[in-house]
Amino acid sequence: MVYIILILLGVLNIVLFIRNRSFVVRIVELKNWVNKILSGSSLELPPDPHHDDLAELRQSFVTMYTRMEESRRDMEMNYQKLQLSSLTLEEKYAQAYTLQLIQEEIARELDSNQLMKKTLDILLGVFGSKWCTIYMVNEQKSVLELKANSGFAAAPVYDKIIPVDADHLVARACRERMVFTDADEAMAQGKTSGNIAIPLSGRHNCLGVMVMENELVRIINQDLIDFAKLIAQELSLSLENAYLYDKMRRMATHDALTGVYNRMYLMNYISELFASRPQIVSVIIFDLDHFKAINDRYGHLVGDMVLKETAQLASEMLPTGILARYGGEEFVVVLPEVSADEAFDFAEKLRYAVFEHPYQTDDGRWIVVTLSGGLAGYPESSDSFEGLLQKADEALYNAKNSGRNRICRAEKTAKG
Repeated sequence: MVYIILILLGVLNIVLFIRNRSFVVRIVELKNWVNKILSGSSLELPPDPHHDDLAELRQSFVTMYTRMEESRRDMEMNYQKLQLSSLTLEEKYAQAYTLQLIQEEIARELDSNQLMKKTLDILLGVFGSKWCTIYMVNEQKSVLELKANSGFAAAPVYDKIIPVDADHLVARACRERMVFTDADEAMAQGKTSGNIAIPLSGRHNCLGVMVMENELVRIINQDLIDFAKLIAQELSLSLENAYLYDKMRRMATHDALTGVYNRMYLMNYISELFASRPQIVSVIIFDLDHFKAINDRYGHLVGDMVLKETAQLASEMLPTGILARYGGEEFVVVLPEVSADEAFDFAEKLRYAVFEHPYQTDDGRWIVVTLSGGLAGYPESSDSFEGLLQKADEALYNAKNSGRNRICRAEKTAKG
């Protein structure tokens, strides 16, 4: 019996020793874990199979550390949000300031070409693009035409003319009046940059499209698109104002039917020309032969067609100077620094071109048109612009009386 008790006491001592040793190991393990955490290292504490005070202490440490980590992450997230908010405010302020500069710069510009050039230069600076392009809609031809191009590109990235109904980035932006980008497609092809097309929307239709290159490393996000749309909106408004101004100015200086200069502009032009004391000036006055008969036979709409096509033909052939409608079917060509001989050659070519031109009515009838002209030169025919016009008109009268379809030259005289 005593031996049994001694054996049991020995076993108990062994169990207590083992338990105490296990307890010490657990404490050392917990201590190492805490030291690792304090040193900034990440160490996972193994699960504790025991259910004693030490196990509860271990769990308390783990819980406290977990909450501290969550609190730290929350603080970092809030700090990042604060930084992002601050950055966003700075960007918004920069955008607002830039937009104000754009408004001040382009709002007072009434020349549409200069307006587009200034806008492109601003876009290059604001967005850091390598190139920017503006296409404008030609409603008569249903195409988008390249009007301005700026940047490092030696040539336009796209064609100079794009049909409005084409399956094209620029055409889609115009038709749908929405912003489009080919960034995803460019990235898939391994390119480093993509293009963004922003429509220029007028009050009733699309005026054109603004296109710029954008590095793919700069994400084309909604903020970028919204800012580009604001710039496009300002440009659209300024373009409409510029077009209205151009239209009013054109109405004051151009003939409404033929599109060439009117009589008022002609008189101002030739007056300023002579005030600059030119060396030589040639003037041609021509009109269409038997034009009243054309109106009487085919109607005034056909007569208008003949006038417009004749004016267009003469404008395309004009080597220099101006063409103006003098009144009715009568036109005046002023050729500064062109000799009378050179002017006569031009007049003869024009006379022949009109005779060969295919004038056709809506019902398919062909009309033969001829013109007569009078030519006078400064200083051999007159020493003043009033006298020059009078001499040219007298030469036209001679052409009419000598059979029409011909050019007559004014006589040389010392005085007008």
